[in-house]
Amino acid sequence: MHPIYIVLFFSFILSSLATTIQDQIDQLLKSDQENIVKTLLSSSSSLSRNAIATVDVNWCCRIDPGVEASSRTRQTTFYVVKHGRHKCGYDGCGFLGWSRCTRYCDETWAEMQNGVETYLVYEQRICPNEQLTCCAQHIYVLGHCFSYTEIYNNQQLLAQLNELGIVIPGPSVG
Repeated sequence: MHPIYIVLFFSFILSSLATTIQDQIDQLLKSDQENIVKTLLSSSSSLSRNAIATVDVNWCCRIDPGVEASSRTRQTTFYVVKHGRHKCGYDGCGFLGWSRCTRYCDETWAEMQNGVETYLVYEQRICPNEQLTCCAQHIYVLGHCFSYTEIYNNQQLLAQLNELGIVIPGPSVG
């Protein structure tokens, strides 16, 4: 059998297992779901949907909300280098230096100037609440998304799920 077909087969099997596990959890009594959440939250970094603004590790958006560009202005200060010539005295010139000629001097200085600058700021838009969903390899229980890894690492929860007839496949190796 060709390696691509094997990969596609296992991808299909894993995605159907995730749906089956999620369906099984959705069909549990609310008290059983609450016990699962309590067990996971006591040892988990998962957050509820309301706390999504701070950490969104377990939550994904079904759509790409896009990026918003907005213009902003700021006051700037900069220096402009200027150059000028001015009379700075007289020198002897002409035959034997008996005449008087005006002497000019060069001068360079910097002038401070102020200005207003407009620039663009790009900000990621926030995913609308109705488009939030658990990421792949996560299970949704009563407003929380938990990763399979969090479940694998919690022996107490695995025993509870087993008693409820829900078997979580082990983590893949490799």
